[in-house]
Amino acid sequence: MTSRPDDTLRVAGLVLKWVRGNRPLNLARIEPMIREAAERGAQLAVTTECFLDGYAVRDKSIPLDAYFAMGEPLPDGPYFRRLAELARELEIHLAIGVHEVSGVIHYNTAALIDPDGQLVGRYHKHRLGHEVDRHAPAPQGHFPVFPTRLGTLGMMICADRARIHIAGGLADNGADLILCLSGGSFGPEKNDPGLRERSRETGRHIVFVPPAEFLVTGPDGRNIDVRLFGDPAERGAALLVSEDEIGSARDDHCVCLVDLPQASQ
Repeated sequence: MTSRPDDTLRVAGLVLKWVRGNRPLNLARIEPMIREAAERGAQLAVTTECFLDGYAVRDKSIPLDAYFAMGEPLPDGPYFRRLAELARELEIHLAIGVHEVSGVIHYNTAALIDPDGQLVGRYHKHRLGHEVDRHAPAPQGHFPVFPTRLGTLGMMICADRARIHIAGGLADNGADLILCLSGGSFGPEKNDPGLRERSRETGRHIVFVPPAEFLVTGPDGRNIDVRLFGDPAERGAALLVSEDEIGSARDDHCVCLVDLPQASQ
C-alpha cells in the first residue's frame, strides 16, 4: 500500500521493543521497519526514545563510563550517518530518539533528518527525572520547531508530554504537528487522557511512539484511527526484549501508519 489521499501527510510509528545496550542490533532491527514504512507510503517515520542504546539510561547498573561510551555525536556519529543515508535513499523524513554526546555533555535527544540526509535540528528532553545524573536538560523555554516540506514539526520526549507549557511552547513557535518519542507506555487509561488534553490545549495532532503503543490524538481531543502492520504489543506491555527473545512471541512489533491533514505550505 503506497497510495494515500491527496493533501495528507502519512506518518509511520516504528513500534519496536528495545534490546538494552546493543546499538548495532537495535539499528539492524529497525532498518527493515524504516524500509517497510517507506514502501507503505510514509513521508515521515518516528522511532521511540533513545532507541539506539535501548534507553540504557534506565539501567543504573551500567557504569558511567560504559554508559557515556554509548553516546552518539550528531551529525558525525556512525549510527547517525547510517540513518541519514537511509533517509536519503528512501527519500523520507526520520525523527529518531538518540542518546547524544556533544563534547562532554550527554543529552536525551530527538533528532530530525530530512530526505537529503541532512540533520534538520534536534530537541533535548526537559523533564529528566531519574536521568538527571547522566543527561543534561534542555534550557528552560527552549522549544525548537523545524520547517520542512511536510510543514513545521515540533518534537518532545516522553515525560515532557505531561507539561502543557512544553507542548504549548512548540505550538506557539509554529509547530503544525507535534511528535512525542517515548519510552513510557502505560496503556490507554494513563496515556490517552493526557495526550488528548495536550491536543485540545494546543489545537495540534500529537503522534506518540513508545515501544509498545502507537497513539495519535487530534485537536478535538479524540484518538485518531491508525493502521497496524505486524504484531503489535498489547498497549502498555513490556518495553524490552533480551537477545535470546528476538523472534519469539514476546518480540512483538509493528509499523503503524496514520494519515493526517497536510499543513499549508
